[in-house]
Amino acid sequence: MDSSPLVSVLITTYNRSHLLRRAIDSVLMQDFRDFEIVVIDDCSTDDTPNIVASVDDPRIRYIRNETNVGSKGGDRAILRKFIYELMRGKYWVYLCDDDYWLLPDLLSRQVAAFRGNRDLVMVIGGQLSYFLTTPESSFGRPEDDPLTLNASNLDQFVDPLTLASKTPYVSFMRAGSKPLFPKSLMTSDEFLACRASDPAGRNLIGGATLYSRELFIRSGALKSTRGSKWQAGYELMMGPACYGSVAYLDQPCIVTEIRAGNASFRGTQVQHYLDSIDSVEAAFATPVSDPALRLRHASLQAVKKETIRNLSRQFLGNTLTIRRSGELSLCSEENMREPVTLRDVAPVFGRYGIVPHLGDITLYLHVALMPYLQTRPAKTVKSLLKPLVRIGRA
Repeated sequence: MDSSPLVSVLITTYNRSHLLRRAIDSVLMQDFRDFEIVVIDDCSTDDTPNIVASVDDPRIRYIRNETNVGSKGGDRAILRKFIYELMRGKYWVYLCDDDYWLLPDLLSRQVAAFRGNRDLVMVIGGQLSYFLTTPESSFGRPEDDPLTLNASNLDQFVDPLTLASKTPYVSFMRAGSKPLFPKSLMTSDEFLACRASDPAGRNLIGGATLYSRELFIRSGALKSTRGSKWQAGYELMMGPACYGSVAYLDQPCIVTEIRAGNASFRGTQVQHYLDSIDSVEAAFATPVSDPALRLRHASLQAVKKETIRNLSRQFLGNTLTIRRSGELSLCSEENMREPVTLRDVAPVFGRYGIVPHLGDITLYLHVALMPYLQTRPAKTVKSLLKPLVRIGRA
């Protein structure tokens, strides 16, 4: 008889022993019990081993890396080892040590979705972001003991009916006032088209996403040892989504704590842009060459191009924001020091054979002219931009 658990939960950690127990407890509180927790300690120098040892539960396996892996290439190597070697479940989910789940029935609902939909690849849980970026965001608590959101206090920060934020420090990811994804159950094509239309805006953290291990591996995701350092979300979601349907839970399922010093906010805008392109390339590398998907190769190539086009537009939009205000949300001076320009985008468009639309050209001209426009009177700038705006709307 197979004694393997149905679900494998990976928790990666490094020198955050003061937060790790919270992440573990958020998994242990689940009303679904058939899971294992694999804690991979990336060579912490604090009391992480003692924290894990203090949790008396046989479903927890603790693995300590002999050397630090994440500092060289993020969590990619750790994830690969977990998925391809260590995990024993049919489904898996990856949780960072500073994030935690809100719903005690998250896993049971996700497993039920898999049981009710044979071709399901993943079930995505909605993301609640807690921006710990200013002293005020700690609500009077010490930096090493941040406020923990839960069912009893969540309505102080997010409206329970509209899910609108009541504070600038806590925000539920949505598409304006609408759900991040238009349907709770999407076909492969529906999900991919939605992601391609707003790749950066829908690039949520996957800490509450339960995957089918079989279909994830089939997609080739994380197959290579080389890949994205910061922006792996495209590879982790768009690649597997080529192989089946995707479900989405439009409610806060996970709290992800966002700090300006997080690894994902390091590096320049150009580095993050090129890293995102690498992630998209990795996402579609296997699907667009898989004989089993030969009838969809052309449509998948089109989705890939549209994702790259819209990513490029979004990064160029960041450049306009930086040049206008000198700021960009959650970005450091290092990140803003090298904004994306036409010199960065043009080779990418050429490599993938992307023909610019009129709206793209408008944006390119706006970015190119911005240094000149910044030296002109506001009235002159407005008159110069009018025709560009009209073309962009065409």
